[in-house]
Parts: sequence; C-alpha cells; structure tokens
Amino acid sequence: MTSTTSKFSIESLVRKELLAFQPYTPGEQPGLTTSTIKLNTNENPYPPSPKIKEAIEKVLQTGVLRKYPNYHARKLQELIAKDFDLDPNQILVTNGSDEALRMLFHTLVGPGDVVVAPDPTYSYYPVLTEQMMVGAIYKAVPLLPNLHFDFESLLKEKGKLLCFAHPNAPTGVEEEKKDLLNLIKNFPGLVLSDEAYIDFTEPNSSLLSEIKNHPNLVVSRTFSKSYALAGLRVGYLVGSLEVITWIRKLKDSYNVGILEQVVAEASYADKEYFLEKRSLVISERKKLKIELESLGFSIPNSSTNFLFCKPKQGISPESLYLKLKEKNILIRYFSTGISKDFIRITIGTPEENQKLLETIQTLL
Repeated sequence: MTSTTSKFSIESLVRKELLAFQPYTPGEQPGLTTSTIKLNTNENPYPPSPKIKEAIEKVLQTGVLRKYPNYHARKLQELIAKDFDLDPNQILVTNGSDEALRMLFHTLVGPGDVVVAPDPTYSYYPVLTEQMMVGAIYKAVPLLPNLHFDFESLLKEKGKLLCFAHPNAPTGVEEEKKDLLNLIKNFPGLVLSDEAYIDFTEPNSSLLSEIKNHPNLVVSRTFSKSYALAGLRVGYLVGSLEVITWIRKLKDSYNVGILEQVVAEASYADKEYFLEKRSLVISERKKLKIELESLGFSIPNSSTNFLFCKPKQGISPESLYLKLKEKNILIRYFSTGISKDFIRITIGTPEENQKLLETIQTLL
C-alpha cells in the first residue's frame, strides 16, 4: 500500500498566485565577522547610542523578559508624539517600517485595486502589491530624465494607494514639499510618504506635520538608518486617528519586543548623540560626492545616506560593482530601468570611504 505522504507535493497545495511570484531581493549580507567593507544596504556606519547598553542591562537585571511587552509600545509612542505634537494613538509602532507597509497594503489593497508609485522608488512596493495575491495592479510612473518625480503624470493617475520614498530611493533625490502636497491633495486614495531617510535632509522636509491637513496621508519611519538600529527592527507609521485605527486591526499581538522597545526609547531620547552622528554622515556624503565627481562620476544631489552614481562614459556600472566585490567592497547595483546605468553607494566611515575611493581609482 502506497502511503499518502509519499505522494505529497507542497506545490500542489500552495496558492497558484505564489507559483510565479518573485520575492523581495535584499542587499548582500556578509557574515558579521567579515572584513568586507559594506556599503550596499544604507546602514549607518556609526554605532547606535551608547545609552542603549544601560537600557538593556536594566531589562536583563529586572527579569522582565519573561513578561509580554507593552502591546502598543506606549512609552515610545509618547516620546514620538511629544516631538511632533501628535496623539500617541496616531502612532503605530511596528517590527521595522516594512511591517508597517505590509499592514497598510493589507488594509487597502483588494482584488483589482491599483497601487501607484514613481519608478524607481523603494523596490518593496511592487513586491507587496503582488504579495496581496488578489490581482492588484502596480502602476509604475517613470521618473523624469533628471531623476525627479513626473508630477504631471502622477497627477493623472487614479488608485487606492500612492507610495513614494521621501527622499527617494535609490536616487537620493528630494522633491519640493509643495509639489508633494499638491500631489497628495489631488490623489483620490491614500498616500504613503516613506521617510526612511528623512533625517539626512533638512529638518523641515518631513510631511509629518501635514497629516492634520491631509487626512489621506500616512508617513512611515524607521530606526534602521539614522538611529543605527537596522538589526533591531523597529519602525512606525503615523496617520490620522481614523486611518491608524483601521490599520492597527491587522497588528500582530505583540509585534515589538521589550528589548526592541527600550533600545528604541533610549536611542530616540539621546538627541545629542543622534545629531552628532547625523552630522558626520552628512559631512562624509558631501566629501565623497566631490571626490567621486572628480573621478568622472555624475551624481545627483543626495538628501539621504547614500549616493546614486553614474560612472563616466565607457565604464560599466555592473562591471564596477563586480570588481569592487572582488576587492571585498560591497555596493549596490540594480539591473533594471534607469537604475542599470548607476551604482548606489552607502556613506561609510571616513576610512571606509577612503578605501573605496582608492580602490575605484585602480579600477577606472
């Protein structure tokens, strides 16, 4: 007698939408002890606030890890709310900002719905649209040749959701706030301003303060970049009370652990350290841009912690990426659309940036 399990095939059971699905492609992650210079995933080159050590030790000493964390990460909600004059309940704390995006998509995107985005922008948006597995449509609106949003074309689009990174990724380009607000005002659905890199630009660039004037606006943020906590996975989503209440219905029961909450709280409260390291990244960004341009690269002004670099004519971006990888220096190369003509370089420490420059000089 043939057993049932011998005939088992998971492929015959999974949803048919998953068969041809292409998952999100992360940047390469070498081992933690590697000597590789890692400039490919926009991590902060500096360590997080030293005050997190005391916060972690307190958690371990008091033994509270045996208990469930605060369901809403209330203290972190209150810290953020105080800075932006918000009701704490307008803030949904999540397991990285990617969880916030997933909940947002699950709240809105149904069969045949349209998700609109400039192209390129954060590459997780089209993946999320497909992950809904409901036949939703992702409408990508190409950037202008100068790498800015094509606002004229975006204003013509209709959809359930409009998503963009602000400043944009992978280009690093920041749009004028007045243009973004005009787009939000005229879009018929909900609009996501993904502000993963907002701390590396001017302080008044965020759209957070505009939520009270635009009920269809939500803003996502993360502790991964400017707070140097990419390995911790903490982010948050901000919107009107009505919008966040609907999205919160999809939250996992205890999505952000006690350690994650207290580390994020300590980092967020250490304003002096945050501003010091932010200033260092911005300073290094300016220096690296000047040096690369002297080597023939074309680079748009960046408002992020990375540079979007077009090598001089005759130099293949993909070849340069591969040759740097052979030298244990990781940068990012995207092989589709306008991105295929560029490489993206995360801002490293002064020593890492210098090593990068010296290596590039030998390869050109």
